[in-house]
Amino acid sequence: MNRGGSKINLAALLRVVLIVLGAVIIVLSAFFFFKIRIESKNALREAKNIRVALRTTDIEMYAHESCIYDPTKPDGLADGVKHTVDELMQPEGKYVVTSYNYKNHELTGFTYRKGRYYVVFSKEGNGITWDVTYLMRVYHFDEEDTKIVKK
Repeated sequence: MNRGGSKINLAALLRVVLIVLGAVIIVLSAFFFFKIRIESKNALREAKNIRVALRTTDIEMYAHESCIYDPTKPDGLADGVKHTVDELMQPEGKYVVTSYNYKNHELTGFTYRKGRYYVVFSKEGNGITWDVTYLMRVYHFDEEDTKIVKK
């Protein structure tokens, strides 16, 4: 009889462990979903603040017959723009101006990266688009080049 009782207790214990494990997986999944969502909204808010700072700087530079965009620079910013934007706000990530409309004197595209979040701003006509992407490494592979040795 003791053996039959231990089987029931073992099955009940296994059932409890599986229920607890399932609950932990559900709670962790919900936690990470909301954590990523909140942090992505923070990255979007900061990118929008950078856009406002860039527009303000562009208005100042327009008075000097200049603009914020310099396509010859890797970050797309003319001299002094980064310093002015940093005075208006202290961005935690890196931003790059990707396109500018000289005719309308307006910013039409830039990217912002903060940690694992990548925000893309684009403007076509009156339509404005913001895309926020969570970057996650899927695979890493190290390789060495092989050399053929002639004998």
